[in-house]
Amino acid sequence: MSSSNGFQTERKESEAKYRGLLEAAPDGMVVVNQDGEIVLLNARAEKQFGYRRDELLGQKVTNIIPEGFAERLIADALRTTAEALEQQIGTGIELCGLRKGGSEFPIEIMLSPLESAEGILVTAAIRDITERKVAEERIRFLAYYDALTGLPNRTLLQDRLTKALASALRRKEKVALLFLDLDRFKDINDSFGHSVGDLLLQNVAERFKSGVRKQDTVGRLGGDEFLIVLTNVKEIANASVAAERFMHAMSAKFVIQGRSLSISCSIGISMFPEDGMDGESLLRNADAAMYSAKDSGRNNFRFFTEDMNAQAVERVTLENDLRQALDKNELFLVYQPQMNIVTGKIIGLEALLRWQHPTLGLMPPDRFIRIAENCGLIIPIGEWVLRTACAQVRKWQDEGIPAVSIAINVSTVQFRQKGFCELIRRVVNEMGLDPQYLQLELTESIFLDDADETLSLIQKLKAMGLTLAIDDFGTGYSNFNYLRQFRISKLKIDRSFIRDVAVNPDYVAITTAIISMAKSLNIKVLAEGVEDEAQMSFLRAHQCDEIQGYYFSKPLAVDKVAAKLRGHTPEPHV
Repeated sequence: MSSSNGFQTERKESEAKYRGLLEAAPDGMVVVNQDGEIVLLNARAEKQFGYRRDELLGQKVTNIIPEGFAERLIADALRTTAEALEQQIGTGIELCGLRKGGSEFPIEIMLSPLESAEGILVTAAIRDITERKVAEERIRFLAYYDALTGLPNRTLLQDRLTKALASALRRKEKVALLFLDLDRFKDINDSFGHSVGDLLLQNVAERFKSGVRKQDTVGRLGGDEFLIVLTNVKEIANASVAAERFMHAMSAKFVIQGRSLSISCSIGISMFPEDGMDGESLLRNADAAMYSAKDSGRNNFRFFTEDMNAQAVERVTLENDLRQALDKNELFLVYQPQMNIVTGKIIGLEALLRWQHPTLGLMPPDRFIRIAENCGLIIPIGEWVLRTACAQVRKWQDEGIPAVSIAINVSTVQFRQKGFCELIRRVVNEMGLDPQYLQLELTESIFLDDADETLSLIQKLKAMGLTLAIDDFGTGYSNFNYLRQFRISKLKIDRSFIRDVAVNPDYVAITTAIISMAKSLNIKVLAEGVEDEAQMSFLRAHQCDEIQGYYFSKPLAVDKVAAKLRGHTPEPHV
């Protein structure tokens, strides 16, 4: 064989090997000569650009990369090819690729030189970065806009408010800041689920946007809180007209997934320059005015006044006092007995949290639990309740008092905390309490998010031997499928239904339906807030299992429980 033939064979083998490498590459690969012509490409490059291989071989690379790729990077008259390549090697160059149909898409090119008999060739690894660009754009969007509603978020709102105030100061104009909070949005969220709640927020956002001028800004602070910046306000009365317009926009019902929903909003208004010279002050004062509007019965608006500052300070003070309440032993538990309707015996106790405030006196949970949840204090307070109640039940058992279960309320925040199951197991073990005597009362909202995780947590809790109950049943989530799925042991009918069950046909129907449904699922039913014989007779006639309320016993101080459990107190009146 001649040396020439040997060289040809070696060259073909080399080219075949190189083609194999190109085909194995994860990106599109295109090899270009010094004239900017495509001499090789792989199948992925064909797919990226929508051409057959024979349609591109020998053609100018500018057919697929219309930004002067060859001219700019290879055939620069002022540089040699080697010099041009040296500056680009290892650098990802972002360009637009051009498909056969004419559409453009973002690409990233990485260049590398290839010596050949024809001179230096350029191998371009081409990656389609469409998904990356979409992600980058999404990140940029989320930096300034709310993901759910598309409205400006807090960051962009602050920027626009700052600019609006600077402009108003120069022009000696007013700016109105409206803080809007939806009334009882949580009830809708809990009743119909977060998907309905999210759709409602989107619809609310659209109505708010339709009610402002082009120069004004509507934004979402988070949750069900919105902020509206009104610029070029001539008179304070103009802000009143705007607030009424937004409230009127909310008056028409929303139709969400076939459901007709009604919701209102409370609005707080602060004015520049009267109520503050900077965005932070105006936002704080509008927030205080909004709280005043809610306290006045909701579905209205209030302008900021100095008195509202005192109310805001009181809320902050209450939070600070609550932070110290545990260390100062100001929190304590009372225990309300639960009775079996058939036997009349106590079958359990519910531990109820109270706060003896040093200056404000006795405070019920509805005054401070929401504050505790919002500021994160519910986690240490919840653990204290768990430990205190379990220790007390074990103490009664050690004293020979008839053993009954203790029911403890668990908020969604507690249930979702990391290590919740481990905390329960640790406390039960430390107190030496048989888990069958611990009942956790869960809110229906717990079942709205991440069903798989919820099911896993509940299975772990039940595996410990605990009893699980749904508290305030009937006021929340309307899809009851979770009762079967999560194998709940007990339902507690909310006191709002029991209060008028003897006189209100609607509540009769609801209560009867709940009891019937629970019976069919082999779930026990406890009625809360039972106060009189008429309610008791109704529940007994409909075979409710258990009751809790003043008819049988009010909540008892810890030193009164033992006597009640031993049967040393009079029977309930009949």
